[in-house]
Formats: sequence, structure tokens, C-alpha cells
Amino acid sequence: MHFVLINTLIQSSRRIQHRLLGNLRPPSADAPLPRKDHTGFILTLLGITLGITVYLMS
Repeated sequence: MHFVLINTLIQSSRRIQHRLLGNLRPPSADAPLPRKDHTGFILTLLGITLGITVYLMS
């Protein structure tokens, strides 16, 4: 039982390590370009919406 538990932990840590190292590698030339991050745009819209809401409620 201990061997199975230890073996499972070792395999899962190898998978996690492989995923983390895979994310750090630069994309290959054939891979499509990653999508643009729109987080700042969405947070700006949320801030404007909250500002309008506060203005209308006062």
C-alpha cells in the first residue's frame, strides 16, 4: 500500500513538473500565436460601469 501511494505521488509530481516546464518553453514556429489578453480592457469597462452606477445612485 505504501509503495502504491509513493509511486502515485512521484508520477503526479513528474506530470506537474513536465507541465510547468512546458509552459516556460517558447512556442514553436509552427504553433499559432497566443490570443491577446483583454484583462485590462475588461477591468476598465468594469470600472466605468461602477463609476456610472455610483453616479446614478447618488
